[in-house]
Amino acid sequence: MILTEFLFFVAVGCGVGFVAGLFGVGGGFITVPILIFSYEHSGFSPAVLTHMAIGTSLFVVLFASIASAYQHGKQKNIDWRSVFLIGFSSAATAFVTAQLAAGLSGKHLRITFAIIVGLAALRMLTESTEQAQKKLDLASKPSTFGLVSVGLTVGVVSALAGIGGGVFSIPIMYYFLKMPLKLAIGTSSATIFITALFSVIGYVIGGMDCQGLPGWNLGFVDLQRGIAIAIGTTLLAKTGAHVSFKTHPFRLKKFFALFVILMAIYLLVK
Repeated sequence: MILTEFLFFVAVGCGVGFVAGLFGVGGGFITVPILIFSYEHSGFSPAVLTHMAIGTSLFVVLFASIASAYQHGKQKNIDWRSVFLIGFSSAATAFVTAQLAAGLSGKHLRITFAIIVGLAALRMLTESTEQAQKKLDLASKPSTFGLVSVGLTVGVVSALAGIGGGVFSIPIMYYFLKMPLKLAIGTSSATIFITALFSVIGYVIGGMDCQGLPGWNLGFVDLQRGIAIAIGTTLLAKTGAHVSFKTHPFRLKKFFALFVILMAIYLLVK
């Protein structure tokens, strides 16, 4: 990788980090499409480029989540009970699904990703102000069953889509567990580290014996682009988390939903 390309991916990482901190996500819905485009431009095999993009995105999520969770934790926006219940229940499904994903086509992975996040964001976008007003405070502690159910589902989604799971878990925590949006965002930022870690391990193992991968990969993880993006991500994730804390919840919700819908449309059209 030449220096200008390396700096480009550092810049991409800065954008990913800011969005990750702002919305409590891993930023995979930005990283995956950019990496797919980069791999296509570089002439990589269509059979592996989507898997590489997803595995590398999950690698970046690890760094984004640490930086953003640190800032959200300082602002008391994390429910640590929910973090551990969702995180570790998602770990098993994420690990297994990541290995199974190696046998799926790249096209099917992209479509799955786009449909899942698009529907979740559309639901948030269409919520009325009156409905949102009722969710500014945590009415009751989420049940253990509800949190574990979220975790099991998020593990599958994360491994299939190359995301930390925040774009899926946040709407679920917000709608079904009645968690205030900012608390859901902060909790997600910490949870996705656990989910992404087991997903990454699955993609590393799943890609070890795969043909057509470049020499600088660890399984399906592209270390060159992954490290460059991770550097930028770490630089701005805390800034995004700080802006999230200062932004009105209603406005934050609309920004979150619109951004995710645009990324889903891009992948479906492509």
